[in-house]
Amino acid sequence: MRIVYIINSLNGGGAERPLPDIVAQMRRRGHDVRVLALARKAGNAVAWLKDAGIAHEILSPHPDKFASFRTTLAAVRRHAPDLIWTSLTRATLYGQMAGVMLRRPVISWQHNAYLRPWNRRILHATHRLTDLWVADSRFVAKCTAQQLNVPERDVITWPLFTAQAHMPQVTPWTGPDGGAVFRLGTLGRLEHQKNYGLLVQAMAYLRDHAPQCRIHLDIGGEGSLAPQLQARITALGLDNVTLSGFQADPFTYCAGLHGYVQPSLFEGLCIALHEAMQAGVPSIVTPVGAMADVIKDGETGLFLSPPTPERLASLLLRLYNNPSLCARMGAAARGQVLSAYDLNAITAQADVVLGRAEQLVAARVGAMRTSARHPTPIR
Repeated sequence: MRIVYIINSLNGGGAERPLPDIVAQMRRRGHDVRVLALARKAGNAVAWLKDAGIAHEILSPHPDKFASFRTTLAAVRRHAPDLIWTSLTRATLYGQMAGVMLRRPVISWQHNAYLRPWNRRILHATHRLTDLWVADSRFVAKCTAQQLNVPERDVITWPLFTAQAHMPQVTPWTGPDGGAVFRLGTLGRLEHQKNYGLLVQAMAYLRDHAPQCRIHLDIGGEGSLAPQLQARITALGLDNVTLSGFQADPFTYCAGLHGYVQPSLFEGLCIALHEAMQAGVPSIVTPVGAMADVIKDGETGLFLSPPTPERLASLLLRLYNNPSLCARMGAAARGQVLSAYDLNAITAQADVVLGRAEQLVAARVGAMRTSARHPTPIR
């Protein structure tokens, strides 16, 4: 079948990073896929699509402006899909309307446990226009059913991370002897959700209360809060924090760390955390979203609770002063990810979702044939 995959943008965040793997699973079952992006934004995902040979189209001539529904509908018509697949709220609303007008089934992703109030109200009102909702984790599936009032039978899970054992692994932390620097990192959009201001505060606290420790924080990502974060780092005079921008190769980035931190206010699956765990990096995370299910506190990582600068500083010092703990948690994290997200397990779940998609298309074709054989009489 022909699938048109509508997404908000090709920014390069958690919704775009799994696209090559998602499309690969669709192609494996013989389906033709074209990605339609409503805007380019930073365009970091463009290279991923090109490398994977994925046909894609950016519908807006302005990088930061979304295409109109009219433009999107025309593109969907032009590609004559059997199925419309959507990702993120604006793309989902456009896809739902196109589905009604073109009489095509619609499948929609949910990537996050939190929806902005206005988005939640809109999707709650339109949720029946999506035939099947796909969540990136069991936690997000529960949230989707509750927040949007979607029947549980219409929400299915497809984890958007596939473990790859051959990816680079961390060189374990051996301790501060000899002036070694503990490399701490995080990956994500520089937006309110990620709570990166807390990291800057924690690094200032460490400088003032534990000046003997040598911990350097690197924040990898782009976003609207970059100027604000940099201004705060400069104002505090911190030389132990770097904003390194978008990381095109997250696997190599994670393998260069000794510790990973994710202080998010809310999350879905959090692909970046899984990438760090796969590399064998011990993590410190807020127990929110699927991260609360993925991390086993004290075994594969540490929970940042309460999420305060002082608590984070104490957890960082715990890792800094305990190389054996870092090695043990990192190894356990890697083993957990390789077991839970191996290719066979993810393929099996993808097959369940794609099987449902194929049933939707078959049902539509059957209904059209029945209608053609038995037209409604004119009265």
